[in-house]
Amino acid sequence: MEQRATQKNLEDEVAFLSKKILELNKRLIESEKAKSRFLSLVTSELNNPMTVLVGMVPHLKLHVCDKSEKIYPILNQEVLNLDFKIKNLVMTARIESGDLDVSHALVDSLDIIDEVIETLKHVIQERKLHLHVSNLIKEKIVADPQILYTIARNLIFNACLYSIAGSAVEVIINKVNSIFTITVKNHGDGPNFQYKPEIFTRFSDGPGGEHGLGIGLSIVRALCERFDGNVDYSVDEGIVTFVATLSLDEGDANSQANGSNEFLFESFDDAIEL
Repeated sequence: MEQRATQKNLEDEVAFLSKKILELNKRLIESEKAKSRFLSLVTSELNNPMTVLVGMVPHLKLHVCDKSEKIYPILNQEVLNLDFKIKNLVMTARIESGDLDVSHALVDSLDIIDEVIETLKHVIQERKLHLHVSNLIKEKIVADPQILYTIARNLIFNACLYSIAGSAVEVIINKVNSIFTITVKNHGDGPNFQYKPEIFTRFSDGPGGEHGLGIGLSIVRALCERFDGNVDYSVDEGIVTFVATLSLDEGDANSQANGSNEFLFESFDDAIEL
């Protein structure tokens, strides 16, 4: 009798714990849905006005006077930084919702890197960094220009931000068969994390332990994995190296890209040469 009572107690306890686990799992699912809805709301409310600001700020340069000459580049850089943070939120919302549309455009990958460097010009000058770009790709590739830009911008921005002032940042782009690789190296101490996967976790602190959105590298990882690739990093004698790889579609392009901007044509024969 005592053995049966003990077994009954164990069964009741297992049933109780199972119920609690199911309730907790339900709450986690609801929490994830709420977070996704919040991200979608934030991105829709912020993305449109930022698009207007990004378009208007360059026109202010026409009216720059001596007093505001030093203010304009800072203002322009901060608008570009905020715009990209919002774009990261938009990308996060799309990844979470599974609504990640992929285009297949003919892309000059060096144009993408040049565009990224242009948006980071103020940071590079302020920290007196020396950027070296090695392009090992001799032909245009078929890829989504926005996705390549997002990966490159997050990796290069992190390298510039956490480099030793006055040091060099090296960017290498390569393609072997259908595998595209972007390697970014900088001089620094490396990420301050106990476990390597933590740096790719969304909403974690920054690589140096400071507070931040913590979504850039998680987006890089998600986008690389979406294309059967990955991202990893290593630290060796003061050199921090991030390597991101993704598999490109070897099919035909349906558009022509100018940097990260894509222009669609029904046929390349119908494209207007500028």
